Amino acid sequence: MELRSSEYIVKERIPANLFRSIEAVGGRLTITNERLLFTPHMINIQTEPVEINMADIVGVEKRNTIGLVPNGIKIINRYGSEFKFVVYKRAQLIELINQYRA
Repeated sequence: MELRSSEYIVKERIPANLFRSIEAVGGRLTITNERLLFTPHMINIQTEPVEINMADIVGVEKRNTIGLVPNGIKIINRYGSEFKFVVYKRAQLIELINQYRA
């Protein structure tokens, strides 16, 4: 991951799963002052990284995995895309993302 000239890492190596269709892609999140980056582990079927610009985030919500387990967050960007993650300590991550988005 290459940082932009005005960018710095806020928190990194956050274990996470990203739901892509029927696969829960395991990997790590990195939060910078400008972006949220998800880097999948190489053992996944889907290994493309995800980059979400903080300025594009219009909402961050709590969500429950399988409708029951309170360990998820949903990030919505201004283009209508939704990114559903399973994370640990979601309230802290939501607070951190909200601090740096627009």
